[in-house]
Amino acid sequence: MIRTNVLLLVLVFSVHCLPARGQQAVWHRTLADAQKQAAKDGRTLLIHFSGNSCSFCVKMDREVFSSLHVQQQLRRSVAAVYLNRDVDIAAALQYGVNRVPTDIIIYPDGTRRDLVGGKSQTQFLQLLEEARFHNLPPRPSPRPNSAPLVAQRSATRAPESTGADYRITSKPAQPVPQPISQPANFVEVDISDGPGLEGFCPVALRELRQWKRGEERFAGEYQGVIYHFCSAPARDAFLSNPGLYAPEAQGCDPVILAQDRRAVTGSVRFGVWLDGRLFLFQDAANRQAFKDAPQLYSGMRSAAGGSAAAELVSR
Repeated sequence: MIRTNVLLLVLVFSVHCLPARGQQAVWHRTLADAQKQAAKDGRTLLIHFSGNSCSFCVKMDREVFSSLHVQQQLRRSVAAVYLNRDVDIAAALQYGVNRVPTDIIIYPDGTRRDLVGGKSQTQFLQLLEEARFHNLPPRPSPRPNSAPLVAQRSATRAPESTGADYRITSKPAQPVPQPISQPANFVEVDISDGPGLEGFCPVALRELRQWKRGEERFAGEYQGVIYHFCSAPARDAFLSNPGLYAPEAQGCDPVILAQDRRAVTGSVRFGVWLDGRLFLFQDAANRQAFKDAPQLYSGMRSAAGGSAAAELVSR
């Protein structure tokens, strides 16, 4: 068989697709939207940077951001945006993000804290509680026939760092903002609860190009995702070199991740091999968009600088 840079995976049998677990929308669509709300509401700005091939990022998606309580506190406490360091490269460079996950906190007075590393649900809730403490109160509505008020509040003092991973940078104070009149656009994080590759063996897929169901007794974990294998030797081969077999971005659709700021598990019905790396998609349209311009979504460029060649494969 002639090898090509991109091979579309086509199933010749029907595959049951596990539904993704929907979560309430809490993230702004863009960094600019989050900054706008923070300025208008006098809220703390929270910028969460995730990344591809990041086990702690997946762990936070599954165990922290999936919590309804965390979602409520996010909505209540901060203006938040969820970015991917490998996709939102300009923002990552702007804020000097070198490792993920990283949470950048910018208080209304301009003070900045950089929190590098994974966080438990308890730690993240504490972070939100501290952020809410620094939010500015809404500007009171003027009363008829009342004398002008004299500003008596002093500028909010910036908290001192209490952790080795926190870096604090002072910036000019922001003016007291007006409350926003309309809700901003948010996005959501949807992660499937099922095993990686929907239970198919990643070793058989790569080595044999065959979709073989794995067994739960031959299970292995990589980057927070559980995979099932056809045999113990297949599991051992995977664990010895998981990056060779596991799908990119923990199996999330890279097109949705880039365009909509959503981490959504892709389907095994729509897959692409790109230079030996496996990408999964939610539908054929996203797969085609990736095939047409893989450099926009994979962080890679073909040798010719354009779209890589594609070939349909079937049994």
